[in-house]
This record gives sequence, structure tokens and C-alpha cells, in this order.
Amino acid sequence: MTRYYRVHEPVGYDPQVATPLILAFHGGGGNAVQFANQTEMYVTANAHNFLLVFPEGTGVLGGPPLYRLETWNAGACCGWAEQNGVDDVQFVRDLVVALSAEWNIDLNHVYATGHSNGGMMAYRLGAEASDLIAAIAPNAAALGVAQPVLGNIPVMAMHGKLDTNVPFQGGVGTGPSGTNFRSQRASLIPFARANGVSSYALQETRGQALRFAGIGSTGSPIHYWYLRDGGHSWPGHGSALGDPVNMDIDANTEIWAFFAQF
Repeated sequence: MTRYYRVHEPVGYDPQVATPLILAFHGGGGNAVQFANQTEMYVTANAHNFLLVFPEGTGVLGGPPLYRLETWNAGACCGWAEQNGVDDVQFVRDLVVALSAEWNIDLNHVYATGHSNGGMMAYRLGAEASDLIAAIAPNAAALGVAQPVLGNIPVMAMHGKLDTNVPFQGGVGTGPSGTNFRSQRASLIPFARANGVSSYALQETRGQALRFAGIGSTGSPIHYWYLRDGGHSWPGHGSALGDPVNMDIDANTEIWAFFAQF
């Protein structure tokens, strides 16, 4: 299978300097260009000098020339990629190798984020590829694999209370996948066990955005943003579905601030 991806090289990129890499996974039915335009994460990449890669999922209409209705096999979801057993974890491993042949990537600082089905892919990488991925930041997503997390990995999750596509409290969403999703809390439980997190405490409030952090940690930290006025959207930017958007935080800023610690 031929796979595709799009690279944003930051304006300050120096090929002599090992540079952090963020992999940003589009939602189910989306594509790399749509997700780049929705999130505008390339602005943050330019400001903080990290390589930003938007991989393309797969599907009957995926890849050139249409790049339509692409999905990720995140375990319990979604669409063509899940139904056909596409090994997207191996794709990511191969992708990092291919990128390393063209760019000077700091392999100790490779991160994964994504929205919806793309956020589920970030969760799966955190569970199955912690040897490659230094930290994850899924948005509007749920963990879709059942096996225990293989290593302890920093996690920052974001989720809107008003999300009906991937409900914060879990259950079958209003989207086309028909998946019975885990709740936000249940999605974090395997990571909490691996990281020695026993409970969570409110750390800060910014308008309708509340940040909780794991306590009792003996390993990597776990944070999650509970967005009381947010739907199935990218905080601070927009939604492909027209859902309400929390504007009290900027997802891009928070993601980089979290990743830059690890």
C-alpha cells in the first residue's frame, strides 16, 4: 500500500540541528489539508520551530486524487481502515524512518496529537508505541484498544462536554461510525495505571475550560482539559461539523507547552 503525508517545515528549520516532530492526525472522513486549515497548527510550528507532519489516512477514496473519507485504524474505530485491518501503527513507524532520511529529526522528541478518530490514533500510539512517541495529546477522542499500555507516557487530553460525536461520558455517538466509545475518564485509566496516577485534581480554570492533573503519579503526568462549552471541535479554532468551540484555550499553544516538557 502506498501511503501519503504532508510536511510543514518551520521557517526557522536548520538542517544542522535535531528538530522535534509533531504528528497531527486528521479526524475520520477528513484529510491532511483540511486538518491543517482547521487547526492552523503550522503557525505554532513556525513560532516554536518544530517539524509538523499531517499524515493521510486510508479509504476507498483516500489518497490521490481525491483524499476523501480517510480514516485511521485506532482499534475500535473507524471505517475502512478498521474494517480492513490497516496497520497504522506500523505506518507511523515507517513514516518516522522515511522522514528521518530527509529531515534532521530529534528522535527523542516525536509527539502525536489528533482530533476525533485522529485523536484515537494518538491514543493507540501512546498505548502501543511509547518507545517511539514521547507524549500524546488527543482531542475529542477515546481509547479504542483493550490491551494494557506498554510503557508510561505523558498524556494531555482535551474534550468538550457538549460533544455528541464522541461523548465525553462515553456511549454511542451521533457520528456515522456507530462506535460505543469509552468515556474520557475510562480512556485515561490504562495510562493512569501505567503512570501510577491514583486520582485527579483541578489545577486551573480559564472561563469554561478546566484543567485536571493526575496526582499520586510515580511516572509521567496525565492532564485533561474539560471544556464545558465545547463540542466536537478544535479548541480556540473551529469545527468541521459546526459544533460549539471553546475559545478560552488555544489547543495548539497548550499542546506545544505540554510536549515541550518531555
